[in-house]
Amino acid sequence: MRTLIVNSMFASSVYRRCADELGSLNGMELTLLTVDAWRMNGRPMPCDGVSAKSPYATVIGKTAWRGYENRGFYISGLRRAFQLSRPDVLFLMEEPFSVFAAEILLAKSLFAPRIPVVFFTWNNLSLTQFDYRPSFFYRNVARRTLSHMHYALTANTDGIEVLRRAGFENPIRTVGYGVDTSAYQTPRPDRVKKIRDSLGISRDDIVVGYVGRMLEMKGVDLLIEAYTKLKSDHPRLKTKLLLVGSGEWEQPMLQLARDRGIALDLRHIPSVPHREVPDYMHTLDILVLPSRRKAMWAEQFGRVLVEAMAAGKIVIGSSSGAIPEVIGDGGFVFPENDSMALSTELVRAITLSPEKHAHLLTQAQTRAEHFSWQRFARDAFDAISFCHEHRTRTTASRGKVNA
Repeated sequence: MRTLIVNSMFASSVYRRCADELGSLNGMELTLLTVDAWRMNGRPMPCDGVSAKSPYATVIGKTAWRGYENRGFYISGLRRAFQLSRPDVLFLMEEPFSVFAAEILLAKSLFAPRIPVVFFTWNNLSLTQFDYRPSFFYRNVARRTLSHMHYALTANTDGIEVLRRAGFENPIRTVGYGVDTSAYQTPRPDRVKKIRDSLGISRDDIVVGYVGRMLEMKGVDLLIEAYTKLKSDHPRLKTKLLLVGSGEWEQPMLQLARDRGIALDLRHIPSVPHREVPDYMHTLDILVLPSRRKAMWAEQFGRVLVEAMAAGKIVIGSSSGAIPEVIGDGGFVFPENDSMALSTELVRAITLSPEKHAHLLTQAQTRAEHFSWQRFARDAFDAISFCHEHRTRTTASRGKVNA
């Protein structure tokens, strides 16, 4: 089953794990198209080297508007990718409202007009209203691309309603996303001790933490307010607050911590290499993701929650977007934008009995395994296989197909 998979994020070997697992499945003959360089959260992301042992052929294209997932487009590589792969199915991991999607489907119409298209989307709010400008442009792109695609994979259950409202009538399946859970399952005690020692965190300290971008929608201010109340109500608790990340709200958040009188408890690391994130995750006792909705954005998945659960840590998340469905029975959820409720959940997590604590961590690790790259690849393979087996029907009538 010859499949062409396209994703600008595959420039990073971290995200390329999807192709590693998918290409390893029996019956899959995979070709990957990605970009020669990208920008992630404003930072350069050059294309990592591809191993000669990778279970797929690789085409690296050049792009314009690097780092702009909505308006980036290929200026080379597309034609070669279709010619090299001779695909039976196209797996498009770009948003249906993006210029990438429109361009790639145009290339498909020229080089492989009769093959079906499986696509993946993060969108959990709307395909008719956007923060991007001009909004009407992206709305029309989505309307046109959706009519030429045959099977949708969504990162969250809200994505199903979004697609139906946009007129997509073909099969949809929620698959979440993939995480390298194995990298988080085994702690490296020497490295964790070194981190704690360097940060002045004692063995008895309970470490509450956040890992991610420091942006308004991520709600770090709610965590600082909740931690302040925790310390006020329980002054004898030995705790530390660890923030790992940077962004436009970095300095305002550090100032807020000083204003609230918790600066001595706060430890801040602006950034760490991805390979070291598991060590920092094992430094924590409790991971908090306090995201809030902002305009046309709500948390679409929350990968850091899965990483923390895989590491055997207690997770607490807000009710924003997909967070509750990712946590499931593996942690605690508080109402979005409610720092008082978050403080209550922190106390609840800290005061769990040993038996309830162990039971919760077992549930968390089981939940994390649901989001392994292996499981994601199997679900994607099932969708691709369905479209391949029903390709005559899926490519008829402007893409309409019944599951």
